Formats: sequence, structure tokens, C-alpha cells
Amino acid sequence: MGMAIAVLLCAPPFLSSPALAAKRPARPGHEILAAKSARDSARAAWTRERWSGTLSGLRAAQARLDAASDRYRIALRDAPLPATIPSRERETWSEVALELAESGAWQKSLGLLRGPLGSPPLLRPIEALAAGTTRTPKAGLDMLPWPPDRALRSGRGSDEATLFVAAQLSDSAALARSARTARWFLLDESRPATARAWARISLARSLARGGEPLLARELLARARSRTSQENLLLADLTASTGDTVAAAHQLSGIAARTDLPTADRYAAAMRAAGWAQGTVTPDSMSEREWMGLLRSLNDVGEPSLALRLLDARRKAAPDAAASAEREDLRAMLLYRARRYENAAAEYRRLLTRAKRPQPSRADLALGLARSLRSLRQFALSDSAFVLASALDTSGTTGETAAWERAREWEDQKSPREAALVLRWARGRVRTEPLRSTVRLHEAIAWIRADSLARADSALAASGPEGDARIPFWRGWVASALGDSARARASYRRAWEADPWSYEGVRARELSSLPVDATQGVPLARTRHAVRHAQAPPPQARILNAVGFHDLALETLRASAMGDAEPRANGCIDQLEDEGIFRVGRADQTLDLRLRFPPAFAGAVFRASGEESLSAAFLWSIMRLESGYNPAARSRAGALGLLQLMSPTASRLAGRRVPVDSLTDPVLNVKLGARYLRRLAREFGDLRPVAAAYNSGEDAVRRWIAAHPRIDDLWVELIPYRETRDYVKQTYAAMRRYEAVYESAPSR
Repeated sequence: MGMAIAVLLCAPPFLSSPALAAKRPARPGHEILAAKSARDSARAAWTRERWSGTLSGLRAAQARLDAASDRYRIALRDAPLPATIPSRERETWSEVALELAESGAWQKSLGLLRGPLGSPPLLRPIEALAAGTTRTPKAGLDMLPWPPDRALRSGRGSDEATLFVAAQLSDSAALARSARTARWFLLDESRPATARAWARISLARSLARGGEPLLARELLARARSRTSQENLLLADLTASTGDTVAAAHQLSGIAARTDLPTADRYAAAMRAAGWAQGTVTPDSMSEREWMGLLRSLNDVGEPSLALRLLDARRKAAPDAAASAEREDLRAMLLYRARRYENAAAEYRRLLTRAKRPQPSRADLALGLARSLRSLRQFALSDSAFVLASALDTSGTTGETAAWERAREWEDQKSPREAALVLRWARGRVRTEPLRSTVRLHEAIAWIRADSLARADSALAASGPEGDARIPFWRGWVASALGDSARARASYRRAWEADPWSYEGVRARELSSLPVDATQGVPLARTRHAVRHAQAPPPQARILNAVGFHDLALETLRASAMGDAEPRANGCIDQLEDEGIFRVGRADQTLDLRLRFPPAFAGAVFRASGEESLSAAFLWSIMRLESGYNPAARSRAGALGLLQLMSPTASRLAGRRVPVDSLTDPVLNVKLGARYLRRLAREFGDLRPVAAAYNSGEDAVRRWIAAHPRIDDLWVELIPYRETRDYVKQTYAAMRRYEAVYESAPSR
């Protein structure tokens, strides 16, 4: 059956040559085939450029594909259908019927399927859904036919697309038993996990609406594994029975799972918190569950809510350790909620209490130091950092305190004073690569103090293997001392140590070493001279057309990860069409074109052209912000490919932008690029542009005021580690994109 579908949907269409077509009148509908052929040719050309061409070639191919796709959409909408179809064109017209369904043109798709194509059996789910959509749900069910015979034998052999359509049309026709039957068949263990999950949750909702919440709850509770949606529904059903404590318990466990996406943890934590503020009394959960929920709320960006819930608990802590944990958590939540004065007062109070182990007191001192730093009380925060370092001379808290103290001196004191404190910190840091980081910053402080010899001395020892930072700055100092030979040698060592780190990239640029996208990964490939690709499993296309998107994607993923290369390649291409990138077989992980995809190329090329920005730069920002996921959501509520907040997007658009619309790739990239262009107009160099995108314009203005020259030294002096790393990673990713796609470097 699968082979038959493949032949039906995926065989190349037969088209007459232009010369022959000119000698005879065009048949009705022939313009659809001509437009489709042009679109398919443009798509094939785009795919060749995507895997083997250059960025400029890809941009040109994208423009041709956009134009051809527009013409094909117009032809599908406006051109008449043929009254008859020659046998040689049936495969092509079957694909047209499928594409009409995918575009929502159900009436036209039905006319083609029931008319000249004569109801192909393998496209029966498409035809049934088209009939159910344009006529009546009962008409669609009759085409399947559904429900099956009394013995239910015919239903068990039905494919997932048929059962999905049967369930949907039965719902629309208010045929509850018929709808449940389709879902029960999908629950069979032989079905894919995604199909079973959909059937479970939709069946549970149907049972709950029908007045059977206990049966719905039991159905979900017995599942071996559940999706986040199922867990939320299970908790709701548990709460509907009056047991909101158990429901909150279920969700607090989900919220604490760090392996889940932030959006799922956020939904679980907020639902549990809602019950905790309403029907669940603060003291009805165990201490462990309660504290876990509060920590989860903090993790997903809701420290103020966690603080309110913590203060609402009246039940005494079960022991001294739990009491101390509550106190520590409250101080930390005050800090995370930016109530710095209250946080500092709380940390001071806790530090004065006796019988605290020194590592615990070190944590409190570090919290106090950070709170005072946020209040810009340098002298007091400095003393607290020293205290934290002294209280924990062999642990990570002491190391962290020493390093953060030294970083504050870099901003607050003269370069010479900063260098001396960094030397002090170096003696209190034992772990790599932090030790090399401290040594590097000591050298940078000596550079700023115009003492290149001391900087050179600080960099004398080698760093960890594979760390390009020490040899890079050795080269920088050697260059400043006029020793060009030593500079070139050091830069080459940096480039060889980690060629695609920021320092490795800059070492190559400063020493004019050749660009080699495979440097450091000799087995990698950057283009495919020949790349065979077969059409994806046809059932995925049918599932997608009838609306069973999750199962369609699961089918494509499984094939992309497990099938032979030609079929896997076809599934990779189809997944990218669906906006899912970097999915492929294990032996393709060295494929740099797979690892650095031209994600949402149409939107990126349009935005880069409108805003005069490098497409590689937009992709590098997208890579870090969302991992190319248009539905990504941050703890702070930023959404989409370039992680925009709704107020920011509204200002950029000049109108109110609803939150949900920020998951639209075209709009998100357009507005994100507009913001980046504004930053580029002000800051010029793309490194402060990236810094401002991550930490805000005002912060970058302060840093430029303190250090006006934008260079590698400026990057290293960014006081926020997250922003410093962000700038380096976006710059390196941009250069990698340019190397992989053979593009001219961005300025």
C-alpha cells in the first residue's frame, strides 16, 4: 500500500514540451500543470542551492521560488479544472488535489477527486474530509465508510488518517459513539505514540464533556507516558473531583522537570499556583511539594508570585533544616524579584544567626554581595564578596565570589587596581576554565593600564586544551609589542585550538589565515556535489493535509533519523518546509549545512533586504534566541524566532501586536530585523548591536561611554557574562554561516 501511495503522489509529473503545447489549444486546467511544473523546478533549484550553492545563489533561488509559488497559488485558485485527465497525468493531478486540500480549497479538491480523478481509494481520507467540510459531516462519513460494521473488524485495519478524519467528522455530526470508536482504534498499542496521545486526550475531553470525568481521568492516569497537555488535563480532571491538592501535586512535579520546555513548565507551575491561591490552602501540601513549586515558579520567571505563596504558608517548618531552606529561599526570591533593599536586609539578618555551616554562610554572603551590587553600593558589596570568598575557601561559592568581586573592580576601579584584585582572585580559583578566565582578565587589566609586559607575564602559562582565549590574547599583546612573528604564531595556535570560537575566528581574521568552514572538524562537509533525496513517506503528506500535523511530523522525524539516506534527505527537506531544522540521521551530524540551516529563508532574505542587514547575522541571532523554533517562549515571556516582547513588537510595528501573532515567522523576523537595524544605525559595529539586543541599549551606551573603541578588548570588558558570551557566540555563528555558504563577510 505504501509503495502504491508513493507512486501516486510522488512520481514526476508528465508535461508536454513548450513547442508541442504551442501547436494545440491548451486544455482547461493545463495552466495549473504549467504553474506547478515551474514551481517544482524552482523548488528543485532552491534545494540544490540550499545544499550545494552559495548564499547569493540561495537568495536568487528564493526569489524565483517565491514568484513561482505565487503564480501556482493563483492558478490553483483561479484556473478551471479539466473535465478529463489523461492517464499519463493522473499522478500529477492527484498531487494537485492534495495541494488544494493543504491550501484549504476543499471544494475544488473535492471536485477534482470526485470528478476527473474518479475517487482514488488511497486519497479517500482527503476526499471524505473535503465532502464533510463543504457538504455535511455525514456525507464525508459515508465516503469512508464510517462507522465500521458491527464486528468492528474493518475499523481496526484503518490507517491513522482515516481514523482521524472519522473522529473529526463524527464530532461535527454529533455522533458521539462513532467518534469514540475511531479514537479507541487509535489507542491500539500498534499505533504511533503521537496518534495514541491525541486519541487519549481528545477521548478524555469527550468523556469529560459527556459527564464521565472519572472515566476520563482513569484513561489518562493509566497511560505509561503523557504529553504536557495530557498532564494539564489530568490535573484539571483531578481538581474537578474536588481533590485540588492532588492536582497541584501532579503539576508541581511537572513544573520541577528541567528537561521540559519552559513553556510547558510555566503552564504547569502557573496552574498549580492558581489552585494554591484559591481552593488549595497553603498548608495542605507537603513541605517538599510546596518548596518545589516555589522553586519552579522562580525558574520560569515568576519570583514575585513565589514570594507571595511562600509568605502565605502558616504551617511551621518540620525541622531546622527546612526552616533554613525557607529563609534562604525567601531571601533569594526577594533578590530575583528585584526587591534589592529587602533582599539585602534579609541576607544580613540570616548572616547574624549562629550555627550555620560556613558553606551556607558563604551562600548568604554572596547573596548579600549581589543585592548590594544591584543597589550600587560598591564598598559594602566588596566586603560581602570578600567574606563569601573567605567562608568557602575550597568550594564553588568562594570561587564565584572571588571572580565576581574582581569583575566589579574592573568596572569601579582603575585598571591597575583591577589587575591586582584579579591576581588576588586567581589565587582563590582552582577550576578550569575559570582560572584561565581570571588570568585572561588580569592580562586585559594590565593592557588597559598600559603595562603590556605584565599582561604578557599573566598570559605566560598555557590554558586548557581546546581553549583559544589565552593564545589569542598572547597574539594580541605580541602584536601590540611589535612582535609580528610571535603574534602570527600565537594567532595560528588560537585558530587551531578552537577555530570557530570567537577568539579562533578573530585570530584567523587578524592574521589573514584562510577561511575553511571545516577547520577543526576535518570530516565535516559544507556542500553536496550530489545529494540524492526521495519523497517522504506519503502517509505523512496525507496526515498533514487532513490536519493530523503532530503525527505527520513524527512520521517525518522518524524517517529523517532512521531511514536510508535518500529517504532521510527527503524527510529533512520536508521538515524544513514545515519549519523544523537540524533533524537528521546520526551520521549527518557533521553536515554543516544541516547544523547551520538557512532557516525561514524567505522571511530572512526579505527582512535583510528591507533593513540592509546580513542574512547570516539574522540567522546567528535566531540560532541563539530560539534555536530556529518559531514557538519558543522565554522565562520573561519573549516569543518567536527572534524572541520579541509584545510591547517591543508593538512599538516597532506602530500598532498593537497581539502576543499570539509573534509566533508567525514572517512578522517576527520582520520586526526583529527592524529593531536590529535601529541598533545598527546607532552602534555601527554588529558586536554592540548584539550586546544591545541581549542586554538593552542603555547598558551598551554606558559601556561605550566608558570604552569608546569597539574592538576585542571592548567585548571582553562587557560586565555581564551572559551578554559577553552572547556577543561572542553570535559573531562566531555569523562567520560560520558565511563560511559554510561562501558569503562575503559582514562588517
